[in-house]
Amino acid sequence: MTSPNVDLLREAYDAYNREGIEGVLGYLDSEVEWRNPPESPNADVFVGRQGVRDWQRMVDDAFRQMRFEPERIDELPDGRVLAVVRFRFRTPTDELDLEVPIAHLVTWRDGKVTAFSMYVSEAAALEAARLLPPPDEGAA
Repeated sequence: MTSPNVDLLREAYDAYNREGIEGVLGYLDSEVEWRNPPESPNADVFVGRQGVRDWQRMVDDAFRQMRFEPERIDELPDGRVLAVVRFRFRTPTDELDLEVPIAHLVTWRDGKVTAFSMYVSEAAALEAARLLPPPDEGAA
């Protein structure tokens, strides 16, 4: 049996893949914090539903035909939800179809997403969630 937040996140991915960003707005708290990966050249926090629309306009310049295909969605011990996702897209210039693994860490309150953070890997998301120790900086 899955948790309600896991089920809602699956629905939200389906809605995005069908309808784009407008499909997910109903799942978002009015003051949602939507974060790009820290490694992104556009690392930033986009606040509120309009901020999420602004994020979509920004990424539309870099990606076409975006799809998020969850491979696994798990509720974490603190109630947040971790999704390991295949991000599929087409490049606008070369028209290449690409896919990359990414992770999303999602915080819910009263059935709405209050924080949505993107990471370049599951390990990075788990580290941000403080469920993995940070990499040993002294390791060779």
